[in-house]
Order: sequence, then structure tokens, then C-alpha cells
Amino acid sequence: MPNVIMHCNYFEQGYRVEATFEKALEHGYDGVEMRGRPRDESMGLDEYLDLVEREKQRTGLEVVLALRGNHVDEDPDARKAALEHCDHVLKRGTEMGVSTFNARPGKIRPEHMGQYQFDKAGSGAATDEHWQWVADAHRILGEIAQQAGARIGFETHCASLTDLAAATRKLVDLVASPAVGVNLDMANIALHPTGETLEEALDILAGKIYYTHIKNLYLVPGGGSVGCRVSDGVIDNYKFVQT
Repeated sequence: MPNVIMHCNYFEQGYRVEATFEKALEHGYDGVEMRGRPRDESMGLDEYLDLVEREKQRTGLEVVLALRGNHVDEDPDARKAALEHCDHVLKRGTEMGVSTFNARPGKIRPEHMGQYQFDKAGSGAATDEHWQWVADAHRILGEIAQQAGARIGFETHCASLTDLAAATRKLVDLVASPAVGVNLDMANIALHPTGETLEEALDILAGKIYYTHIKNLYLVPGGGSVGCRVSDGVIDNYKFVQT
């Protein structure tokens, strides 16, 4: 079966990187998803990536790295910097043996939207330029990943260009790289007012799901959610994993 990876969110705040890996071992995970950059300014990017590599080698755990950059910024210099950052993390990650990267292309969140009006953000507020900027950047990253035998998955996430399954599929098709697919996070889609059902999402993204985030939640009337066990909540995770 596929490896079960622990997300660093659960044991990162208040812990050193070394302790995050220890917690993944303690709870029996096969690996850990880490950020592609340090959470704070206590260390530099390369120092952080070197530490992740040492812990990967020490523990034998698989590592997934986040590939996050604001590729939707109106400023071309900012977009260039985002691409350079992702290029560096991707190349450094593949050097240490990372084969899966979780991509987030930046938020599109208009000031006038309400707290949970995600339909007014992300793909619902995107211009043609946003699509082009993100696709262009990830064609470059996809080529690097393909040459290294790695894969990139766009995370379905609220306020992002990849907020819905259909929008994510559109972007993946625009990039048109065999190395670029999807990290399907159904909990994020469930938060969207027009989010697809699990069955619809699996059908839309068929053949391009390279990674998944498995979690669950109860939706709160009026917006928001409460987290719960993966066996409870609004998502049928048994069907998700089985499919």
C-alpha cells in the first residue's frame, strides 16, 4: 500500500525539526511532509534543507517537501523570486531523494470577500494572467521534476487557483507535464461553497492524483468547520482510499 505520511503541522509548532521526525517514528508513520522553507527566521533556507536531509538519512523516513511560491503576484520580480525559490527547493529536494512535492501556487483573495466566501477567491477571482503565470512557472518546474524522476502535486486549497477539482484539472492540463498532477485534499474542497463531491473530484482528477491529504471535518452552518477523526465527518475516507 502507499506510504502513510505525517504532516508537519501536527508536530512542528514548538518542536525542533528533529523532534518532528521523532514523532513520525513514534506514531508509526512511513514518512513526514515538511515545509520547503523554515517556519521562522531561526535558520536560513539551506540550513533548514540540510537539516531535513540529515533527519531523513538518520530516520530512514520518506520526505515530502512543500513547494510554495506566490506565482500569482502582480509584481513580475516577485514572481521571478517565487520561481527561483521553488527551483532551488525542487533541485535540492531531489538531490536528497525526495520524489514527491506538494505545490501551492499562491492565494488570490480579494479584500472585499467575507471570511468564508471562498467562491469569491481563488479560481473564482482569477484572471487569464493568473492562469498563465502559474502554468508557465510549473512547466519549468515540471521539466526539472521529470528529469529527476519526481512528481509535483497541486494541493486543492481554498483561496488558491487550485481550490476546486475542476480548476485544478484545468491548471494541470495547461501545464501539460507528466510530472505535474494533484494533491487531492477533499477537506479543503468541502469548505468551498461550490465544492465538488468526493465522487465528482475523483472522476475529474482521475489519472492525475499523485498525493493526498487525508483528514475530516464537520461543517458549521454559516461557514467554517470543526476537525474530527478521519473515520467521522463529511468525507467518506474509506471510499476515498479504496478508490
